[in-house]
Amino acid sequence: MPGQLMLVFLSGLISGLFVNYLADVLPRSRRFTEPVCLSCGQFRTWKEFALGKPCAACGRKNSVRFWIVIILEIILAGLVWFFPLGNFPFWASELFLLVFSVMIVTDIEFRVILEQVTIAGYILSFFAGLFLHGLNKTILGGISGFLLFLALYYFGRLFARRLAHNREEPIDEEALGFGDVHLAGVVGLLTGFPFNLTAMLLAIILGGIASIVIIVITLVRKQYQAFMAIPYGPFIIIGGIAALYYYL
Repeated sequence: MPGQLMLVFLSGLISGLFVNYLADVLPRSRRFTEPVCLSCGQFRTWKEFALGKPCAACGRKNSVRFWIVIILEIILAGLVWFFPLGNFPFWASELFLLVFSVMIVTDIEFRVILEQVTIAGYILSFFAGLFLHGLNKTILGGISGFLLFLALYYFGRLFARRLAHNREEPIDEEALGFGDVHLAGVVGLLTGFPFNLTAMLLAIILGGIASIVIIVITLVRKQYQAFMAIPYGPFIIIGGIAALYYYL
């Protein structure tokens, strides 16, 4: 048992380091490079990055996000060890957590869900869906999830254009990004039809609740701005994981 717990700890630690690495380099370069300092942009050594040391060029310490991700990935590794995700083996659950964690971090920090990570999500979810639901439900789940959020995406753009026209001022923010549409397709493949509809409904409800909370907080602080964008990716992922645990 102690050996297994050590394996879980190391798995979460490595996953956390990898999530931080991908969230640091991919939004800036869209390719795999050496670790980079978020402050000065200089490349860092792998040893310096892995040990969490300050940047040798500017002396900047790692961001709070770096340590939060490490801690959360270790906790999540422990959770999927005792409560497997969708009846998957531990290593498969860790792969999904890694991909979803990168999506969440980049969506919150940079308002983007990267194409490279989305492609990996599609591949993993397709084969996982085959394992869980079979081909038909997997494909139907992916297509219906994608089309549902594609409709919401274009509805949001149309609504924003209409409002901008009425106000005679541009609106730069979008309620949904196209990365969210692809993420809905990824989650749809993973959860399969019709369970993906439950996942999407839960995502919409959670996103709506979060929007109300943010509006109330910003109004109290007198910082409210119309059409403030919120990252929607985390709610789509939470909806998908909740559907897996509930139905499988």
